[in-house]
Amino acid sequence: MHNRYLLLFSFVFVFMITKTCFCQPVSNIQDSTQMVVRAKYLLQQFKNNPNYSNDAFNKLNEMLLACEKENAVDLQIEILQAQLKIAQQQANYNLQREKLFKLEVLFNQLKDPLNKAQVAYQIAKTYHTQGYQPGAINYYFQSLKLFEILGNENGQLVCFTALGDVYARMKLFSKSIEYNLKGLKLVEQKKDKFAQVLIVENLATIYQNQRNPKKSFECLLKTYQLYADIGNKAGASNALLKMAQNAAEEKAYVQSKKLFEQSLQIALTIHSKPLIAQNYNGLAAIAIHEKLYVDAGNFFKKTIDIAKPLGLNIQLEEAYQGLSTIYKSLNDESKAKAFNALSKEISDSIYNDSILKKAADLQLRYESEKKQNEIELYKKNILVNELNFKKEKQLRYFFTALSALLIVLFGVVFLFYHQNKRSNQQLNSQNEVLIHKNKSIEKQTEQLEQLNEVKDRFYAIVSHDLRNNLSTMKLYFDLISNPQFEPENQTELTRDIAFSVQNTIDLLENLLVWASSQLKGITIQPSAVNLHEVCNNTIDLLQGAASQKNIQIQPFISATEAICFGDKNMIELVMRNLISNAIKFTPENGHVQIKSSIDDTSVSFYVIDNGVGIDPNKIERIFDAYKNSSTKGTGNEQGTGLGLMLCKLFVEENSGTIAVNSQIGKGSTFTVTLPIFKI
Repeated sequence: MHNRYLLLFSFVFVFMITKTCFCQPVSNIQDSTQMVVRAKYLLQQFKNNPNYSNDAFNKLNEMLLACEKENAVDLQIEILQAQLKIAQQQANYNLQREKLFKLEVLFNQLKDPLNKAQVAYQIAKTYHTQGYQPGAINYYFQSLKLFEILGNENGQLVCFTALGDVYARMKLFSKSIEYNLKGLKLVEQKKDKFAQVLIVENLATIYQNQRNPKKSFECLLKTYQLYADIGNKAGASNALLKMAQNAAEEKAYVQSKKLFEQSLQIALTIHSKPLIAQNYNGLAAIAIHEKLYVDAGNFFKKTIDIAKPLGLNIQLEEAYQGLSTIYKSLNDESKAKAFNALSKEISDSIYNDSILKKAADLQLRYESEKKQNEIELYKKNILVNELNFKKEKQLRYFFTALSALLIVLFGVVFLFYHQNKRSNQQLNSQNEVLIHKNKSIEKQTEQLEQLNEVKDRFYAIVSHDLRNNLSTMKLYFDLISNPQFEPENQTELTRDIAFSVQNTIDLLENLLVWASSQLKGITIQPSAVNLHEVCNNTIDLLQGAASQKNIQIQPFISATEAICFGDKNMIELVMRNLISNAIKFTPENGHVQIKSSIDDTSVSFYVIDNGVGIDPNKIERIFDAYKNSSTKGTGNEQGTGLGLMLCKLFVEENSGTIAVNSQIGKGSTFTVTLPIFKI
């Protein structure tokens, strides 16, 4: 009892001191030096009693200003770290970065590269968490560079791992693999097998997502060896299991069967029933492929014997489905339907388990609270009984009967409510599944329609546009080779031939890039791209075409500031197509201008011409990959409609936007906006 009063007194004393410290207005302190002294005291109190509030945060801001006037750098760092802790607890990433940027400046002044590296890593982590990958990559690299200079291998390792995760989220699997391998090299040098096995397992997953089963299998084999070296039999068995599944997907059934058997042997020695059940299911699937239905059925039955008592629903559902497949192959429809029904029941139960668990937890809590209330009521009845036994007896009968009635009534209401809620949840779940399936079917239908349109577009380009261009070129060359042909205007004929050749080159280049993107997908390699250099290189390539029509190309892009973050090859193709289109749709003696603008987060460049303009009815579908149609230029230059489609595709892959503004007879302006490169 004495200790309790002492503790209460200490709490009140600390509370009053803390309240006094935080509530005293800073305006009463006239001298900034006194403020620094007070800041030290309040910061210590803040650390002892971290009740974070807006008022406390504002006090810390006032302290920070005073410390800045006195150039108390160490104290500034302590205050910023305290504010950073508040921002982290509030998950306010913008506020975290604000404080981290200030810490970065201070550690730079102190020439403290270790803390500067750690701050850069924390900044990158905030960008990473919010999904802004360019910012995360930029600061992870800054942190990595400092850790490398310091020779800090632990810092390098966390940066490599983080960069691997960023690139994996961006689906740049080759980059992700590169940095995971760098991290693996570090832990291999340190001979840290526990860290090695985590990175190698991660690499196996990345290779699997990259659809590189060979590399994935190699990583799983190394994972197995590492688990074997550290004596982790469960990990070794699981690695063999994944290798077997990998081999089965590649239809290497003989190898898969051996791996399942090795994994099963280890799982049996350590009595790991989940691993045993998974291996039985794998062996059963191989047996079905070999049409050994009796062996397959025996394996599935062993799985059921293990999985059913343990509630391993995933393995159980797979076994029931496998038995259904076996009986369907044996033309025993009744048993096939029975096992299929069992499989579906298990599948539905897996989905509903979490809901049922929550309901069970609520029921348990209700029963516990009810029991506690009964105990309290019993104690009160004993006290009343000591004062007046007869009166207590009558009241006890009354309250007991009333309590029983209420409990029964409440139980009935609760049961009805619970059943009704469960029925509604099941209906909602079924409706959500149907909606999801319908959306999936609609999406697949749309994808099939788009693929069909892609095929039709490809055949149309090859059979019509390319063939027409080549036919035109052949006619020109036939005319020239005819000794009786005397052209009225040799210059005009030469220009027509040049246009035809250039159109054919443009068509082939865009066609090859487009076909490659459809077949292989798009892989970007972002870096700092100087738009001034890209513009000059593009003008050099297209100057000949512009000269044929006496068109002036006027570049106005900043040589030092217009630097974006993206894939250089893609951005060059975008600018080349836009300037080429401007030349194509600008009449003779016209001009094409290329300008740029910059803000805090992006860089924009504009391709402006005084050409024929674009029909307003066509602007809405000018970038559409499947609806845009080609249009002839002012010199009868033939197009395919692929150029602007590729521009939009590549700009969006680089996290940018493209837009057009045009008036008939006055010209067009194409605007491309890309992320700025931040140093």
